[in-house]
Amino acid sequence: MVTELTAREGPAWLIDTSYEAGHVVLRLLSEDLVPFRFIIPDFQPYYLTSDLDRGELVEKEDLFTSNKRRLAKVNHEGRVSKNIQAWEADIDPALSCIYDKRLRFGLLHDFRNNVWVPRTSLEGETLSRFQNLLKVDEKDHLKYGLLKEIYSSVTQPIPEVAFDTLGLPDGSVEEYYNAFLLSRIANLPLSRTYRSHRVSEWVRSMLHTYYRTHGILIPTPEELKLGDMRKFVAGALTIAPESGAYFNMQVLDFESLYPGCIDVFNLSYETVRCPHEECQENKVPGLDYHVCTKRRGIYSALVGALRDLRIRVYKPTAKQPVQNEKASIDAAATKLLKLFLVSSFGVTIRIHGLASPLLGEAITAYGRYILQSTWDMAKTSNLNPRYGDTDSVFLDNPPRDDVDAFVKRILDRFRLQLADDRAYSVCVLSAAKKAYFGILPNGEPEIKGLSIAKSNSPKFFQQTFNKCLAELSEGRNSREDFDKAKAKVLRVVEVAIQELKQRKVELSDLEYRVELRDDPREKSEAKTLPQAYQAALLLERAGKRVPRGEVVGFVKVLPFKVGSRQFTVKPTSQARLAEINVRDYIRNLTSSLDQTFEPMNIKLNTTDASLSEFL
Repeated sequence: MVTELTAREGPAWLIDTSYEAGHVVLRLLSEDLVPFRFIIPDFQPYYLTSDLDRGELVEKEDLFTSNKRRLAKVNHEGRVSKNIQAWEADIDPALSCIYDKRLRFGLLHDFRNNVWVPRTSLEGETLSRFQNLLKVDEKDHLKYGLLKEIYSSVTQPIPEVAFDTLGLPDGSVEEYYNAFLLSRIANLPLSRTYRSHRVSEWVRSMLHTYYRTHGILIPTPEELKLGDMRKFVAGALTIAPESGAYFNMQVLDFESLYPGCIDVFNLSYETVRCPHEECQENKVPGLDYHVCTKRRGIYSALVGALRDLRIRVYKPTAKQPVQNEKASIDAAATKLLKLFLVSSFGVTIRIHGLASPLLGEAITAYGRYILQSTWDMAKTSNLNPRYGDTDSVFLDNPPRDDVDAFVKRILDRFRLQLADDRAYSVCVLSAAKKAYFGILPNGEPEIKGLSIAKSNSPKFFQQTFNKCLAELSEGRNSREDFDKAKAKVLRVVEVAIQELKQRKVELSDLEYRVELRDDPREKSEAKTLPQAYQAALLLERAGKRVPRGEVVGFVKVLPFKVGSRQFTVKPTSQARLAEINVRDYIRNLTSSLDQTFEPMNIKLNTTDASLSEFL
C-alpha cells in the first residue's frame, strides 16, 4: 500500500516522480522501507522565450558567453508554436520540477521547512577517503565540486527492498544495484534506470541537472551545433602494423583516452570556439579552431570527474570477488562509469540535443595527436613501436625500466595515464589494420579482427584455427619452440582439409550466418544475388517468410540452377553433406588462415596433393 502525504517527517529515498494535471507527485521510500507519495502542488510545465511580454521575467546565464540574459517564463501545456523562439520546452515536466527544486533520485532526503533536501555532503571517514583516493586539485573548483557530489551519492548505502515495493519487475542483485547507482549518478527515476542502456538519456539528465541548479539556460540542439550540421567527423588514428611475429610484445593502453582528452584539454560545448580573443592561439591539433583557456567547461569537468572516479576508486577493486554490499556497489559502479565514459564521445556526434560536431571533431583530433605523439616518443626512445591503434601502442620487447620511464614521461607531458599491464609472450601482427592475435603468458590467446575468428565464420574454420593457436601457445616461450610449433600447425591444417575432402564435418559446423540488410523479395530481381539472399529465397520458396534483419544460415554447395539462375548455396536445413562444395571450403579455409600464417612465415604447401587436389 502506498500512502499519500503532503507533509512528512523523517528521511526518505526519492525513487520516482510523475506529472499529474498541475502538480508533481514524488514517490519516496521511508527509512523503514514504506513507500509513500508526496504532492508538490501548482507546478506548471514552462518554456523560456526572448519575447519578454509573454510571461514572468527571469534571468539566466548564457552557456556560451557567460552573460546574463533576461527571458520570459511561460507556463504551457502541449506543443509550443514553431513561430515562438523557445528554450527548454521539451523537458519532461516532472523532471523539470526535480531539477528546479534540486532533488536527487536514489538519495536520502530530509524534510525541512516543507521541502525535501537531498543528503549530498561528505563528512568524517568518507570525506577522508575521498581526499586520499582522488587527490583532485581544489583549484579546479568545478571538477572538484562535481566529483565530491558524485562520490557522496555513490557511496551512500542502498536500501534492501523488494522489487515489487519499488514497482519494478523481479531481477538480479546486480540489476538492482545498477538501477540505484545509475539513478543517483544520472538523476533519473528508478523506473527509467532499471535495465536501461540509454546512455544519451543519462548524459542529458546530468547536464540538465547541472544547468538548472546553476541558473544556466539549457541550449537548443541547434545552438549546440554552432552552425556545423555534419553527422560524421574524422575518427581515430591507426598506425599501420609492421607485419610479423614478435616475442614479449608490451601493449600500452591509455586509460579512457577520449574521456581523458575531454578532461585534460577542456573540451566542452561552451569551450570549443569560445568568443575570447586571448584563447585564439590555443588551436585544436590539425584544425582551424580553438579551445577556451579562461574557464573550465562543464562537460569537460563532468566527464573528468566520472573518469577519475572509475580509474582511481572503482577500477582497482573491480576484479576482486564480490563478497558484501560494498563490493557489489563497487562492481556495479565500475560497469556504469565505463558505459558513461565509452559513450562520452559518441553522444557528441549522434544524439539530438547533445550533438556538437565541432566538439566531437576536437575530441578525435586530440586523440590522434596523443597517439601520434606517443608513437614518435617511443621511436626516439628506441622502444621499437610496431603498431598503434586509437589508444594503444605495441612495443617490441622493451626493457622493463625503459617502459616505466616512458609511462612517466607521457603522464608528465599529457597528464594521461598509460596502463602497461598487458603483454603477449607472442604477438602476430598481420599486414591489415585491426587484425592480430596474441598469446598471453598463461597460454590464453587474444584474437582481434581476424576474418577466420569472426562470428559468421563457419565453426569448423574457428575450430581449426583454435587448434593452430593451441599448438602455437605451446611454443610461446622461445623462438626454437615456436618454430617447432609452426611445423605442427601445418599438420593441423592438413588434417582439416582431409576431413573436408572425406566429408567428415557436420553440416552445422560448415554453416555461414549472415544478417539480411534488405528485404530478400526486393533483392530477388537483382542482377547479382549475394549468397545470403540465395538462401533466403530458397527458404521463401519452401514457405518460410524471411524478413529484413533476420540472420540466415547457409552452406556452400555445388552450383545448381533455380529457373534460369545459378545458385551456389543452400539453407543448412535444405542441404545434404554430399552436396557440399569441398573446393570452395578448402579455398576459403586456406585463404583465411593465410592472413595469420603469412606473418609467421608459415606457408601452406599448395603443390602437395593433400592440400591442392581441390584448389
